[in-house]
Amino acid sequence: MDRPQSKQILIIADANPENINVLKSMLAPDYDIKVAADGKETIRLALSADTPGLILLSAMMPTADLDEVFRKLKGDKTTKNIPIILLSEPTTEDTAATGFELGAADYITKPFKRSVVSARIRTHLELKRYRDHLENRVIKRVSELHEEIQERRDVEDIYRALVEHARDGIAIIYDFKVRYANPAFCKMIGFSEKELIGAHLKKFISEEEFIRNTKRYSNRLAGINLPRIYKSQVIHADGSTIDVELNVCVVPYGRSLAAFVFVRDIREEEAWKYCI
Repeated sequence: MDRPQSKQILIIADANPENINVLKSMLAPDYDIKVAADGKETIRLALSADTPGLILLSAMMPTADLDEVFRKLKGDKTTKNIPIILLSEPTTEDTAATGFELGAADYITKPFKRSVVSARIRTHLELKRYRDHLENRVIKRVSELHEEIQERRDVEDIYRALVEHARDGIAIIYDFKVRYANPAFCKMIGFSEKELIGAHLKKFISEEEFIRNTKRYSNRLAGINLPRIYKSQVIHADGSTIDVELNVCVVPYGRSLAAFVFVRDIREEEAWKYCI
């Protein structure tokens, strides 16, 4: 017959049949009781497919057995959160301290009182449910964050590919210096990427254009609505002047703002105007 879903599994680990019988009589109506006579059997039951909700473990077991139970169960991800309550004799004063050092959640001394035993078990099962709930939420959220990060990376890879292979020049300008330049922009003005990154705008625009563009940029940062697209000129590495069309927008850059600039070479368009 299937075990009722409402009943949680408890392991009573004790070599004393009298203790086991007393505890079973108290707990059997509310819990599915499994019994272990030593540390090895306790570990086997705890690591089985039917994971217990809590373990009542005799503190009178040999020290080696106790150490092994705590080491195995607290070191396994499937059993590390199972609360272990030590069952101790009233004369063993060091039981609590030793048990807490090993990883025990609590201890109960003989003679066992139904009200005390039941209350301790309910408390620790409720704490375990709450801890498991929080842990599952954290795991779920971490998984979601990993997916979001991967999605962002995928989008960034696509975006980077589009920018790197764009026919128009693209640059990011911050503090009047080039922070990024795509291959098309480097080719357009005859400088290598190494020469452009970190270079001041005056490296490839005239003083007059610098003043004009600086004013536009400052007004745009101040929130003044300006046309995003306008004509300008840049200076090629060989000293020649190139007519360009700039499409500028302000984007977040670290904790500040930067200019994201599309640069289109319009020399042919300008030449056609004179031919018509």
